[in-house]
Amino acid sequence: MVKFYTPPKKKLTSQKLTVTVSSLDAFGQGVASHNGKTIFIKSALPDETVDIKLTEDKKNYAKATVIKYYNQSNERVKPQCEYYQKCGGCELQHISSHLQQQAKYSALINLLQKESGQHLASVIKDSPQIIADQPYHYRRRARLAINLVKGELFIGFRQAESSQIINIEHCPILVEQLDILLAPLQNCLRKITQKKALGHIELIAVDSGVIIVLRHTLPMTSQDTELLKQFAQVQNISLYFYGEELVHITGNKEHYYLINHLKLTFSPLDFIQVNSKINQKMVNQALEWLTLKPTDNVLDLFCGMGNFSLPMATLSKSVTGIEGIGALVEKAKFNAQLNNKEICAKTHFLINNLDDKQQFNTWNHATFEKVLLDPARAGAYNAAAEIVKIAPEKIVYISCNPATLARDCKQFIDKGYKIAQVAILDMFPQTKHIESMLLLTK
Repeated sequence: MVKFYTPPKKKLTSQKLTVTVSSLDAFGQGVASHNGKTIFIKSALPDETVDIKLTEDKKNYAKATVIKYYNQSNERVKPQCEYYQKCGGCELQHISSHLQQQAKYSALINLLQKESGQHLASVIKDSPQIIADQPYHYRRRARLAINLVKGELFIGFRQAESSQIINIEHCPILVEQLDILLAPLQNCLRKITQKKALGHIELIAVDSGVIIVLRHTLPMTSQDTELLKQFAQVQNISLYFYGEELVHITGNKEHYYLINHLKLTFSPLDFIQVNSKINQKMVNQALEWLTLKPTDNVLDLFCGMGNFSLPMATLSKSVTGIEGIGALVEKAKFNAQLNNKEICAKTHFLINNLDDKQQFNTWNHATFEKVLLDPARAGAYNAAAEIVKIAPEKIVYISCNPATLARDCKQFIDKGYKIAQVAILDMFPQTKHIESMLLLTK
């Protein structure tokens, strides 16, 4: 049998190092240097001097954990969650909101400059543009895992760097309507006779009320169904079971949230932005940057159910929304009709796979003065190549992934656009997720 040579793994040094942290990266790690090598240190903040132990040692960088702090940064704050460092959901609670936002903004600017080749000094000459609101009780949608340990039921989130479930009865990230529901919901679920049937739980709180979607892998018994139905009625909740399909059990069936006095209806399974206050500010910022006029024809790519389309339709001549999911296109059409008294623009909503170039002829031959796109994490590489052919005056790009945002922006810049505005959206405080929006002008 042929034996292949496997080089021995490099042993981590047991040597204790003492370093002073110089900055914070976008993931909340302290950054220090030792003998010319960059070290990323978990839970360390700028200006803190610490003893560290390496957990990973590569050629160009290393990772480490803190053994001892000699001083503490003024930006270090007390976490508000009792499960902090156990639950893996919100790992930046020890960092002030100001420093979290600044670190994310700096990381985004550096990445955009590096990948696009555009120097952004004129964009950042004033204070960073950070769209933020309250750092806690902001999340209006959450998915809770269910775990059975020796027959006892627990609900919560996954433990940091583990598949284990942390049982929680209070979460300061959730909006208060959902936070106060955790303990009574847990008590109710523990009375279920067929606990193995339970999958996970989705909680949603919007202007129309609170929704619970209980996913299950086995049929629910009539006894368990009645127990959950009574709980939902007492709590004034809309309850759904989701096995092979979504089934309404009790409560209100019409679900909506408000944006600029417009009512946007949705299904409990549809995507909605989890931070309602930042969503409202994001929409308003997009409208301000686009400077819509009654003569403008607007293209909204990845339009969903009309989160941006409908507010833009109150200010423009026409709005064309493109979305790959047929159910969302139908919902956008319904929402446009529902708000027709407030909308002055002609609206057109079309199904189109925005990754498939073969389908682009439904929209890429029309004239649009303004374009907005809000893609998923994969970005909009193919769609961006078509947008530059339309040559709109202004483009607003909403992104949840800085890497694909920077990649796509290069296409615009190569065709004569420039980044005119950059903003960080503090959509997920206390986490390392970076949401952002750009304005590109011809």
